[in-house]
Amino acid sequence: MISGYVWILPAVTIVGWILSWWGTRRIRWCLLATATVISVSCLVIGDREKGPQISPGTVGCSPALECMDWHGIYWLEAGLIGFVCCLALLIVTTVAELVLWFDRRGAASAESPG
Repeated sequence: MISGYVWILPAVTIVGWILSWWGTRRIRWCLLATATVISVSCLVIGDREKGPQISPGTVGCSPALECMDWHGIYWLEAGLIGFVCCLALLIVTTVAELVLWFDRRGAASAESPG
């Protein structure tokens, strides 16, 4: 069960990443770095907020996640989804910037007299 709130961080990251293509490349990399730090922070908060596990025998739950406080699980979901989003955008950004770099390099060599 994924709450709607866990999609806020990836949505803001993606919108910021798209808008950053009209700015400098430094903005893109700073945005990705900041979003990654926030995602890892959410994972750490979620890990700390899980609370103690309740014995499955007393409550009647068998999987470990059913025996935990759900508040921490939402933090873990937000952090994990945000981190995967940042990782995907990192790969796309690296490939796109390499393509642009090779394109600029080819255009510069075609213009130079030689």
